[in-house]
Amino acid sequence: MFDGDHYEVRQKIRLGNKYRVYEGDTPILESAQKKFRLKEDFRFTDPDTGDERFRVKADSVLDIASAYDIEDVETGERVGSVKRSAFSFFKHEYELLGPDGETVATVVEDNVPMALARRFLSTLIPFSYDIVSPTGETLGEASEAFAVRDKYEIDLYGGVDPRLAVVGMVVIDAIEEN
Repeated sequence: MFDGDHYEVRQKIRLGNKYRVYEGDTPILESAQKKFRLKEDFRFTDPDTGDERFRVKADSVLDIASAYDIEDVETGERVGSVKRSAFSFFKHEYELLGPDGETVATVVEDNVPMALARRFLSTLIPFSYDIVSPTGETLGEASEAFAVRDKYEIDLYGGVDPRLAVVGMVVIDAIEEN
């Protein structure tokens, strides 16, 4: 699990957000966002056994100020966090923080005109994000395919923990309700 550089995320049709993550053709994780909670809480499980693999919890009740901490349940290791940038209205931007709390990458929506079109014209316009290092190097990208429910691909080029990037992108999608 998390040995590759290409992942696909598919959102299931149901009440609430439910996702399945694939590495190649193999499902590796499932997640269902718990609704009506004061603080966001995501659990990622093994699709075959149902065993919990990752846990994501918001550190605050206010969504706009929250960091979403990602924990590898099997090892007890803190993988990192996802935090919304303060200037994220016109073009969504999130920081991926490493286990030490330092920014390891930024997830940035493609461009302002497309971002505004998604917000004010139609949520059916597929999204696209770049994953960029603090020095400006492109570490990966996430792009949506047009579908009834979310289906998007994440390609990583190295330099970022795939667990942080993939789980982080699912959390971003759920928060933004893309």
